[in-house]
Amino acid sequence: MRHFRAMVACALSLAAASCWADGFDTASSRNSWRPFVGLGFTSGGDTLLKVNLVPQGGSGPTYREDVSSGGGIDLRFGFSRRLGELPLTLQLAGAYHNDQVNGIEGEKIRFRRMPIEATLLWHATDRTRIGFGVRKATRPTFKLDNVKFTVDGQQVTVSGKADLKASTGFIVEAEYALTPSWGLKGRYVFESYRYRDDPQGEKFEANHLGVMSLWYFD
Repeated sequence: MRHFRAMVACALSLAAASCWADGFDTASSRNSWRPFVGLGFTSGGDTLLKVNLVPQGGSGPTYREDVSSGGGIDLRFGFSRRLGELPLTLQLAGAYHNDQVNGIEGEKIRFRRMPIEATLLWHATDRTRIGFGVRKATRPTFKLDNVKFTVDGQQVTVSGKADLKASTGFIVEAEYALTPSWGLKGRYVFESYRYRDDPQGEKFEANHLGVMSLWYFD
């Protein structure tokens, strides 16, 4: 839920700037690689762990947070290139994708992955691109630090990590130019994970919806 609210807030604030849009391309950006950075939020996937946390200040009822296989913050860096005079753009990107919950007593639960992506975008209009791509989430790790559980009436503290293996994911997305250097992207990703030590065991569906802002540099 926290990621969904952040996604909505990001989308509304960036959409308010759409009156400045002049399209993606400038004279200097065609036929050249344009580096970009991005910040996004995603929501979806199976719940990996439900944890009860103590409110800040230590008083009041505990509240529940979920760590999921598809949610989190997405930080990325990549390169974008318009393919000549064709209405197509190729994007290559690497990302740090992390869903994390922190408690006030040192508890930390996180699911981290580092996706590598390639996406081909079709220029539907001067300001809108629609595309598809492939994605491989490298080094997916589920980690617990100082997490407290109750077992047979006794409280135990658990720390540890588990490495997972990602399937090859598929991306469907659309991007809108707020300015030639600033775009808002919405996307849906299809992917899944299994524990690396048990490749035929439990499968975690990680399909997720994401919204992100990208800044391009000439």
